[in-house]
Order: sequence, then structure tokens, then C-alpha cells
Amino acid sequence: MTQNNIKELENNFERAVFLKGDPVYPREASRYIWANEHLLGKNILEIGCSSGYGIQFLPNDIHYVGVDYDLRITQCASMQGWRNNTLYVHADINTLKLQQHDTIIAFEVIEHLDNGLEIVKKLQQHCKRLLITVPHNEPVGFWGEHHKLHGLTEKDFPDFHFEYIDEHGNISSLLRALDASNRFNLMICRWDNA
Repeated sequence: MTQNNIKELENNFERAVFLKGDPVYPREASRYIWANEHLLGKNILEIGCSSGYGIQFLPNDIHYVGVDYDLRITQCASMQGWRNNTLYVHADINTLKLQQHDTIIAFEVIEHLDNGLEIVKKLQQHCKRLLITVPHNEPVGFWGEHHKLHGLTEKDFPDFHFEYIDEHGNISSLLRALDASNRFNLMICRWDNA
């Protein structure tokens, strides 16, 4: 796969794409390391899996299904040969018939969907634990045309537990101030089916 192919798959920075053997940027790596520490069970579904790079940060003994709406990206993920017990599926979350899963991961997906908050409710009905990340209080246009929901804060995700990822991938229970050295924060959110 060439650098031009990767740029195509990134779709003008809509998604992070890393191939097997590529270094993963700290912000992307830290959220999957966090997910590894917060997984519940062995049956894992990831919505918006990109090239599948997140699987390398998760335990070896899980059964993992990655879903993405872009056929090219799920084909790329399948070609990487990340590991056994993985499946990459081309599907739209709006029409995907969900099964029950122990944990569902949806990192930086919700803000891309006009109905993202409704999708959160849909995902909650099909898992014991839901792990998501979204930009914290993102102004309109900050991340470009791909983001449909803006200004998301803790109030939009009742019953979730929150931590925050700064621009450099540092995770904290406290929201870091925005300044020249930290232009944005992501909320990293965990919901448990009580």
C-alpha cells in the first residue's frame, strides 16, 4: 500500500489510518491502551475500526469484530493480518443489525453522525460496556466538514464516566485547559449496563 492510498483511506483526515508495523500517534495509542484496561468480557465490537490498528493494543484472547462504513478501509484492515479471531465488516451503523457484545468501542465516531446521540442509545442496548471518545465542546468547523455534531459535553452522555485526552495523548480525570500547547481535548467515556 502506498502513501497515496493511505491518504485516500484517511479521507481528508476523517480517520486515522495505520498499517501493520507503522508507529501509532500517541493520542490514538493512548485511547486503545485505556480501552484495554476497561474492556469487559471477550466479545468485542468496534464501530469505526479504520485499518484495524487498534487491535494491536487489545488482549490476544478476545473475539473482535471491526465495522466501518467504507469498504476500502475494511478490506485494508483484513489485508493487514493483525491476528486471528478478528473479522472486519463493511456496514453502516444505521442499518447494521447488532448482536449482543460484552464491550462496544466507538472512538471518534459519534460526532461524524447526524444521529450520533441516537446511535449511542442503540449501542447501549447491545452491550454490557460502551467505550467512546468524542471531541469535548468542539466548535463548529474546528475538525472540518466530517463532524456533524458540535459542542458535545458531559451533559450529552448521562450515566457515563469521563476522563479526558489532551492533544498529546495524555489521559487525565481532569479537563486540561485549552491554550497554544493544547488546542483540544477529547472526552473518553465509559458506560456500564448496571
